[in-house]
Amino acid sequence: MAGRHNLNKIGDSPITRKDLERLGISRNVLEALIKEDKLLRIGRGVYQLPNLDLDNESLYRAAIKRIKGKSAVCLMSALSQYNLTDEIPKQTWLLVNADGRSYHKDIRLYRSRNPNWKIGIVKADGYQITSLERTIVDAIKLKKKFGNLGIEALKKALKEKLTTASKIMDMATKLDADELVLPYLQALT
Repeated sequence: MAGRHNLNKIGDSPITRKDLERLGISRNVLEALIKEDKLLRIGRGVYQLPNLDLDNESLYRAAIKRIKGKSAVCLMSALSQYNLTDEIPKQTWLLVNADGRSYHKDIRLYRSRNPNWKIGIVKADGYQITSLERTIVDAIKLKKKFGNLGIEALKKALKEKLTTASKIMDMATKLDADELVLPYLQALT
């Protein structure tokens, strides 16, 4: 099959079906590669080479490729990435603009009218993620949805010296959540 010679161009990141077609790999060839275990389907319309580890970061890259528009890994997925929760997210949580949409069952969107893309967003290998401080502040802001998860993450991050109270407060101020976060910081420090 003609498309097989282009597999070396895929690289270490997940790749979409459209990207594979640009490399000259048709749908028929794609199906044959999957059957022969030369390509692994990791999500709807997203593939990667089978010799690569399927870790959280691969799932994040795959999720971001499937969402149109700007997005960043956030909330439960980011808490898990920073080891601030014992809960394993069943979906990849992504911060998107208010008009963002996803029909993928493995992606959960946190829509925001003002996502503050320049505050607390860190570039990682093939995806963006909210910083540790922003993740904690966002989880505390959404206490009704997440319960005490944000507060527990704050406790753990301060106890393990992953961040400081001043960095958390600085992020809360930038996100206009300082009045909400301050009582928890005062109680913990």
